[in-house]
Amino acid sequence: MYNSVLEQLEKAISLKEDGLIPESDAVMNMLSLEVEKIMAQFDEPKEKIENLNFDKSTLSRRGRLLAENDMVMLRNISDEDYEDYMKVSYECAIMKSAFKEDTFKKDLWESFLSDTAANFSIYDKVSGEYVGYCGIKNINVENWELVIELLKKYRHRGYGYHALVVMLNALTELTGKPAYRSRVDSDNYASQNLMKKLGAKPNGISEMFIHGEYLRKFQEENKDLIDDKRRKLAKEFHVAPIDLIGHVLEFRIDWNPTDL
Repeated sequence: MYNSVLEQLEKAISLKEDGLIPESDAVMNMLSLEVEKIMAQFDEPKEKIENLNFDKSTLSRRGRLLAENDMVMLRNISDEDYEDYMKVSYECAIMKSAFKEDTFKKDLWESFLSDTAANFSIYDKVSGEYVGYCGIKNINVENWELVIELLKKYRHRGYGYHALVVMLNALTELTGKPAYRSRVDSDNYASQNLMKKLGAKPNGISEMFIHGEYLRKFQEENKDLIDDKRRKLAKEFHVAPIDLIGHVLEFRIDWNPTDL
């Protein structure tokens, strides 16, 4: 919760500096709700964890190759990847000042290595350079959720698509799991397009940071953010435009292994 507050504060400051005042105000409104939740000792509902007893050894061992194609190689995370993961995490982070704290970086690294996560380093097949990582957020839940972060210089160049196709091909073959989940912010159009390219289908919306009365209040205070893009998106996901505020988009991927 504390990290979430800090991230939103830095995001609001960044938006204001870029002249995006309404967007900055919207983030600050969310921030105020987060503070209220802390003071009221508000408990977020947790995602139900299934004790699936998934055998992680089914996947490649630490540092070993998972799969590859002509563009990318995917290798299971290893202890030697620390600096690369910190670099891509820093580039993708909203709250960059948190990386000044060794404790924060230690906790972040441990989350990457967690037994409940499956993360794979992405490398350029030709140059061998580190591109980013992709993986599964939590392998102990029934619906596996995709995660991916790339260094800025490799974005919008096809690496994300190739990495996810290679990973999904490998995971489906190794585990027999045919369906996956992805959650994307309603204003992250690049990631939405990536999901559609993978054949993902709209599967409703879900809550992330705020719930109940706090969510309704946030939606009312930020209903002016609804524009034509969000109205069109709401139709695709069969929800009211107001419900895109404070929620993330859910995509379902029914995967059939494919060649690129």
